[in-house]
Amino acid sequence: MFLGIDLSCYTTSCAVADENGKIIYDGRKLLHVPQGKCGLRQSEMVFEHVKNLKDVFPAGFLDVKAIAVSVKPRPIEGSYMPVFAAAESYAEVISKAMGIPVYKLTHQHAHIGAALIGNKLEGQAIALHVSGGTTDVLKVSVRKGIVREIYPLGSASDISAGMFIDRIGVQLGCPFPAGKHMEELASETPAKIPSSVKGMSASFSGAQTAAEKLIHFNVSPEDIAAGTLRCVANTLEKLIRNAQKESGLDDVLLFGGVMCNKIIRQRLTKRVKANLIFADAKYSSDNACGLASQARLLFHREENFNA
Repeated sequence: MFLGIDLSCYTTSCAVADENGKIIYDGRKLLHVPQGKCGLRQSEMVFEHVKNLKDVFPAGFLDVKAIAVSVKPRPIEGSYMPVFAAAESYAEVISKAMGIPVYKLTHQHAHIGAALIGNKLEGQAIALHVSGGTTDVLKVSVRKGIVREIYPLGSASDISAGMFIDRIGVQLGCPFPAGKHMEELASETPAKIPSSVKGMSASFSGAQTAAEKLIHFNVSPEDIAAGTLRCVANTLEKLIRNAQKESGLDDVLLFGGVMCNKIIRQRLTKRVKANLIFADAKYSSDNACGLASQARLLFHREENFNA
Protein backbone atom coordinates (compact mmCIF):
# COMPACT_ATOMS: atom_id res chain seq x y z
CA MET A 1 0.00 0.00 0.00
CA PHE A 2 1.10 3.58 -0.68
CA LEU A 3 -0.02 6.67 1.23
CA GLY A 4 -0.54 10.20 -0.05
CA ILE A 5 -1.03 13.29 2.16
CA ASP A 6 -2.00 16.75 0.88
CA LEU A 7 -3.08 19.79 2.89
CA SER A 8 -4.19 22.48 0.45
CA CYS A 9 -5.72 25.83 1.27
CA TYR A 10 -9.19 24.40 1.87
CA THR A 11 -9.07 20.57 1.73
CA THR A 12 -7.47 18.03 4.07
CA SER A 13 -6.71 14.90 2.04
CA CYS A 14 -5.27 11.42 2.52
CA ALA A 15 -5.36 8.57 0.00
CA VAL A 16 -4.10 5.02 -0.39
CA ALA A 17 -3.13 3.20 -3.61
CA ASP A 18 -2.68 -0.56 -3.77
CA GLU A 19 0.11 -2.49 -5.52
CA ASN A 20 -1.70 -2.23 -8.85
CA GLY A 21 -2.15 1.54 -8.58
CA LYS A 22 -5.85 1.38 -7.76
CA ILE A 23 -7.05 4.03 -5.32
CA ILE A 24 -8.59 2.05 -2.47
CA TYR A 25 -9.05 4.94 -0.04
CA ASP A 26 -9.78 8.60 -0.74
CA GLY A 27 -10.42 10.70 2.34
CA ARG A 28 -11.13 14.44 2.04
CA LYS A 29 -12.62 17.08 4.29
CA LEU A 30 -13.20 20.72 3.42
CA LEU A 31 -12.10 23.37 5.89
CA HIS A 32 -14.99 25.28 7.41
CA VAL A 33 -15.37 28.81 6.02
CA PRO A 34 -18.13 30.92 7.65
CA GLN A 35 -20.99 32.04 5.39
CA GLY A 36 -20.20 35.30 3.63
CA LYS A 37 -16.42 34.96 3.97
CA CYS A 38 -14.12 34.39 0.99
CA GLY A 39 -11.42 32.45 2.80
CA LEU A 40 -9.36 31.89 5.93
CA ARG A 41 -6.11 33.24 7.34
CA GLN A 42 -3.08 30.93 7.17
CA SER A 43 -3.14 30.32 10.93
CA GLU A 44 -6.82 29.36 10.72
CA MET A 45 -6.06 26.94 7.87
CA VAL A 46 -3.33 25.18 9.83
CA PHE A 47 -5.61 24.82 12.87
CA GLU A 48 -8.46 23.41 10.76
CA HIS A 49 -6.13 20.94 8.98
CA VAL A 50 -4.74 19.64 12.27
CA LYS A 51 -8.31 19.01 13.45
CA ASN A 52 -9.29 17.34 10.17
CA LEU A 53 -6.33 14.97 9.79
CA LYS A 54 -7.61 12.48 12.35
CA ASP A 55 -10.90 12.31 10.45
CA VAL A 56 -9.44 11.64 7.00
CA PHE A 57 -6.42 9.52 7.92
CA PRO A 58 -6.93 5.91 6.75
CA ALA A 59 -7.39 3.27 9.44
CA GLY A 60 -6.21 -0.33 9.24
CA PHE A 61 -3.57 -0.01 6.51
CA LEU A 62 -0.59 -1.51 8.32
CA ASP A 63 1.44 -2.57 5.26
CA VAL A 64 2.18 0.88 3.83
CA LYS A 65 5.49 0.78 1.92
CA ALA A 66 5.98 4.48 1.13
CA ILE A 67 4.49 7.94 1.55
CA ALA A 68 4.30 10.93 -0.80
CA VAL A 69 3.45 14.33 0.66
CA SER A 70 3.05 17.87 -0.67
CA VAL A 71 5.63 20.05 1.09
CA LYS A 72 5.03 23.29 -0.84
CA PRO A 73 2.65 24.68 -3.48
CA ARG A 74 4.99 24.68 -6.51
CA PRO A 75 8.40 23.18 -7.39
CA ILE A 76 10.10 26.58 -7.47
CA GLU A 77 12.39 28.35 -5.03
CA GLY A 78 10.56 30.43 -2.44
CA SER A 79 7.26 28.60 -2.80
CA TYR A 80 5.85 28.27 0.72
CA MET A 81 2.64 28.01 2.75
CA PRO A 82 2.46 26.99 6.43
CA VAL A 83 -0.16 24.31 5.77
CA PHE A 84 2.38 22.29 3.81
CA ALA A 85 4.85 22.37 6.70
CA ALA A 86 2.19 20.68 8.81
CA ALA A 87 1.73 17.97 6.16
CA GLU A 88 5.48 17.39 5.90
CA SER A 89 5.82 17.00 9.67
CA TYR A 90 2.94 14.53 9.80
CA ALA A 91 4.45 12.43 6.99
CA GLU A 92 7.91 12.41 8.58
CA VAL A 93 6.52 11.16 11.90
CA ILE A 94 4.79 8.26 10.12
CA SER A 95 7.90 7.56 8.04
CA LYS A 96 10.14 7.34 11.10
CA ALA A 97 7.66 5.29 13.10
CA MET A 98 7.18 2.74 10.31
CA GLY A 99 10.67 2.83 8.80
CA ILE A 100 9.43 3.62 5.29
CA PRO A 101 10.52 6.22 2.70
CA VAL A 102 8.76 9.56 2.28
CA TYR A 103 8.82 11.35 -1.08
CA LYS A 104 8.59 15.10 -0.68
CA LEU A 105 6.70 16.49 -3.66
CA THR A 106 4.52 19.57 -4.26
CA HIS A 107 0.85 20.38 -4.52
CA GLN A 108 1.25 20.62 -8.30
CA HIS A 109 2.76 17.12 -8.38
CA ALA A 110 -0.35 15.99 -6.49
CA HIS A 111 -2.67 17.53 -9.08
CA ILE A 112 -0.73 16.29 -12.10
CA GLY A 113 -0.42 12.80 -10.60
CA ALA A 114 -4.18 12.74 -10.02
CA ALA A 115 -4.89 14.01 -13.53
CA LEU A 116 -2.85 11.11 -14.93
CA ILE A 117 -5.06 8.52 -13.20
CA GLY A 118 -7.08 6.99 -16.04
CA ASN A 119 -5.34 9.16 -18.66
CA LYS A 120 -2.40 8.20 -20.85
CA LEU A 121 0.36 10.76 -21.28
CA GLU A 122 4.02 10.19 -22.08
CA GLY A 123 6.58 12.89 -22.74
CA GLN A 124 5.99 16.63 -22.66
CA ALA A 125 2.68 18.48 -22.51
CA ILE A 126 1.13 21.82 -21.65
CA ALA A 127 -0.68 21.77 -18.31
CA LEU A 128 -3.17 24.23 -16.81
CA HIS A 129 -3.57 24.25 -13.04
CA VAL A 130 -6.72 26.30 -12.42
CA SER A 131 -8.06 26.55 -8.88
CA GLY A 132 -9.01 28.89 -6.06
CA GLY A 133 -5.39 29.76 -5.40
CA THR A 134 -3.73 29.14 -8.75
CA THR A 135 -3.97 29.90 -12.45
CA ASP A 136 -0.71 28.49 -13.78
CA VAL A 137 0.31 27.50 -17.30
CA LEU A 138 3.01 24.82 -17.17
CA LYS A 139 5.12 22.58 -19.34
CA VAL A 140 5.33 19.14 -17.78
CA SER A 141 7.36 16.05 -18.53
CA VAL A 142 5.98 12.60 -17.71
CA ARG A 143 7.90 9.33 -18.04
CA LYS A 144 6.29 5.98 -17.26
CA GLY A 145 3.63 7.74 -15.21
CA ILE A 146 6.10 9.65 -13.03
CA VAL A 147 5.94 13.44 -13.07
CA ARG A 148 9.58 14.27 -13.90
CA GLU A 149 9.58 18.03 -14.54
CA ILE A 150 7.24 20.97 -14.03
CA TYR A 151 8.29 24.18 -15.78
CA PRO A 152 6.29 27.43 -15.43
CA LEU A 153 5.21 29.16 -18.64
CA GLY A 154 2.78 31.73 -17.26
CA SER A 155 0.20 32.58 -14.63
CA ALA A 156 -2.38 35.10 -13.45
CA SER A 157 -0.81 38.43 -12.58
CA ASP A 158 -3.32 39.29 -9.83
CA ILE A 159 -6.09 37.03 -8.58
CA SER A 160 -6.70 33.44 -9.66
CA ALA A 161 -9.59 32.23 -11.79
CA GLY A 162 -11.07 30.40 -8.82
CA MET A 163 -10.77 33.45 -6.59
CA PHE A 164 -12.60 35.52 -9.21
CA ILE A 165 -15.43 32.96 -9.33
CA ASP A 166 -15.59 32.72 -5.54
CA ARG A 167 -15.64 36.49 -4.97
CA ILE A 168 -18.45 37.07 -7.45
CA GLY A 169 -20.29 33.97 -6.28
CA VAL A 170 -20.25 35.07 -2.62
CA GLN A 171 -21.56 38.51 -3.65
CA LEU A 172 -24.38 36.73 -5.48
CA GLY A 173 -25.23 34.82 -2.30
CA CYS A 174 -23.47 31.53 -3.06
CA PRO A 175 -21.62 29.58 -0.33
CA PHE A 176 -17.81 29.46 -0.42
CA PRO A 177 -16.28 27.85 -2.43
CA ALA A 178 -18.74 29.02 -5.05
CA GLY A 179 -17.77 27.10 -8.20
CA LYS A 180 -20.44 24.40 -8.29
CA HIS A 181 -23.10 26.84 -7.10
CA MET A 182 -22.21 29.28 -9.89
CA GLU A 183 -22.54 26.43 -12.39
CA GLU A 184 -26.01 25.60 -11.05
CA LEU A 185 -27.00 29.29 -11.07
CA ALA A 186 -25.74 30.12 -14.57
CA SER A 187 -28.25 30.97 -17.29
CA GLU A 188 -27.99 30.40 -21.04
CA THR A 189 -27.53 34.15 -21.62
CA PRO A 190 -24.16 35.16 -20.13
CA ALA A 191 -23.55 38.79 -19.31
CA LYS A 192 -20.57 40.31 -21.10
CA ILE A 193 -17.48 40.30 -18.89
CA PRO A 194 -14.18 40.95 -20.70
CA SER A 195 -11.21 38.60 -20.46
CA SER A 196 -7.62 39.88 -20.30
CA VAL A 197 -4.57 37.94 -21.51
CA LYS A 198 -1.18 39.24 -22.59
CA GLY A 199 1.15 36.52 -23.76
CA MET A 200 1.28 33.96 -20.97
CA SER A 201 -0.13 36.30 -18.31
CA ALA A 202 -3.81 36.56 -17.41
CA SER A 203 -5.63 39.12 -15.27
CA PHE A 204 -8.96 38.76 -13.50
CA SER A 205 -9.10 41.95 -11.41
CA GLY A 206 -10.65 43.92 -14.28
CA ALA A 207 -13.18 41.15 -14.84
CA GLN A 208 -14.06 41.23 -11.14
CA THR A 209 -14.67 44.99 -11.32
CA ALA A 210 -16.85 44.54 -14.41
CA ALA A 211 -18.89 41.80 -12.74
CA GLU A 212 -19.34 43.90 -9.59
CA LYS A 213 -20.70 46.76 -11.72
CA LEU A 214 -23.26 44.36 -13.17
CA ILE A 215 -24.29 43.39 -9.65
CA HIS A 216 -24.60 47.08 -8.73
CA PHE A 217 -26.89 47.68 -11.75
CA ASN A 218 -29.09 44.72 -10.77
CA VAL A 219 -28.28 42.52 -13.75
CA SER A 220 -29.71 39.03 -13.32
CA PRO A 221 -27.55 36.88 -10.96
CA GLU A 222 -28.02 33.99 -13.37
CA ASP A 223 -26.58 36.00 -16.27
CA ILE A 224 -23.71 37.30 -14.13
CA ALA A 225 -22.86 33.73 -13.05
CA ALA A 226 -22.88 32.61 -16.68
CA GLY A 227 -20.79 35.61 -17.72
CA THR A 228 -18.24 34.94 -14.99
CA LEU A 229 -17.75 31.35 -16.14
CA ARG A 230 -17.65 32.43 -19.80
CA CYS A 231 -14.95 34.97 -18.95
CA VAL A 232 -12.82 32.29 -17.26
CA ALA A 233 -13.27 29.91 -20.20
CA ASN A 234 -12.31 32.63 -22.69
CA THR A 235 -9.21 33.46 -20.63
CA LEU A 236 -8.09 29.82 -20.52
CA GLU A 237 -8.72 29.45 -24.25
CA LYS A 238 -6.36 32.37 -24.97
CA LEU A 239 -3.72 31.01 -22.59
CA ILE A 240 -3.82 27.57 -24.23
CA ARG A 241 -3.44 29.02 -27.72
CA ASN A 242 -0.51 31.17 -26.62
CA ALA A 243 1.11 28.21 -24.86
CA GLN A 244 0.75 26.12 -28.02
CA LYS A 245 2.54 28.80 -30.04
CA GLU A 246 5.33 29.13 -27.47
CA SER A 247 5.92 25.43 -26.79
CA GLY A 248 4.91 23.75 -30.04
CA LEU A 249 2.95 21.19 -27.99
CA ASP A 250 -0.65 20.09 -28.57
CA ASP A 251 -1.29 17.80 -25.59
CA VAL A 252 -2.96 19.89 -22.86
CA LEU A 253 -3.57 18.49 -19.36
CA LEU A 254 -6.22 20.40 -17.39
CA PHE A 255 -6.83 20.08 -13.65
CA GLY A 256 -7.69 21.97 -10.48
CA GLY A 257 -11.01 22.73 -8.82
CA VAL A 258 -12.12 25.18 -11.53
CA MET A 259 -11.70 22.46 -14.16
CA CYS A 260 -14.51 20.45 -12.53
CA ASN A 261 -16.88 23.04 -14.00
CA LYS A 262 -18.87 21.49 -16.85
CA ILE A 263 -19.65 24.84 -18.49
CA ILE A 264 -15.96 25.73 -18.74
CA ARG A 265 -15.01 22.22 -19.90
CA GLN A 266 -17.65 22.21 -22.63
CA ARG A 267 -16.66 25.61 -24.00
CA LEU A 268 -12.97 24.70 -24.14
CA THR A 269 -13.74 21.35 -25.80
CA LYS A 270 -15.84 23.13 -28.42
CA ARG A 271 -13.43 25.95 -29.19
CA VAL A 272 -9.82 24.82 -28.61
CA LYS A 273 -7.99 22.85 -31.30
CA ALA A 274 -5.74 20.67 -29.17
CA ASN A 275 -5.66 17.29 -27.49
CA LEU A 276 -7.38 18.33 -24.27
CA ILE A 277 -6.85 15.84 -21.45
CA PHE A 278 -9.15 16.67 -18.54
CA ALA A 279 -8.55 15.16 -15.13
CA ASP A 280 -11.42 12.91 -14.12
CA ALA A 281 -13.87 15.17 -12.27
CA LYS A 282 -13.39 13.23 -9.02
CA TYR A 283 -9.62 13.81 -9.23
CA SER A 284 -9.67 17.40 -10.51
CA SER A 285 -10.17 19.23 -7.22
CA ASP A 286 -7.73 19.00 -4.31
CA ASN A 287 -6.98 15.41 -3.28
CA ALA A 288 -4.13 13.09 -2.27
CA CYS A 289 -4.81 10.35 -4.81
CA GLY A 290 -2.14 11.60 -7.20
CA LEU A 291 0.42 11.52 -4.39
CA ALA A 292 -0.49 7.94 -3.44
CA SER A 293 -0.12 6.97 -7.10
CA GLN A 294 3.23 8.76 -7.42
CA ALA A 295 4.48 7.14 -4.19
CA ARG A 296 3.87 3.71 -5.72
CA LEU A 297 5.65 4.57 -8.97
CA LEU A 298 8.61 6.20 -7.24
CA PHE A 299 8.98 3.31 -4.79
CA HIS A 300 9.10 0.69 -7.56
CA ARG A 301 11.45 2.84 -9.66
CA GLU A 302 13.92 2.88 -6.76
CA GLU A 303 13.34 -0.81 -6.07
CA ASN A 304 14.12 -1.70 -9.70
CA PHE A 305 17.07 0.68 -9.80
CA ASN A 306 18.62 -0.87 -6.70
CA ALA A 307 17.97 -4.46 -7.76
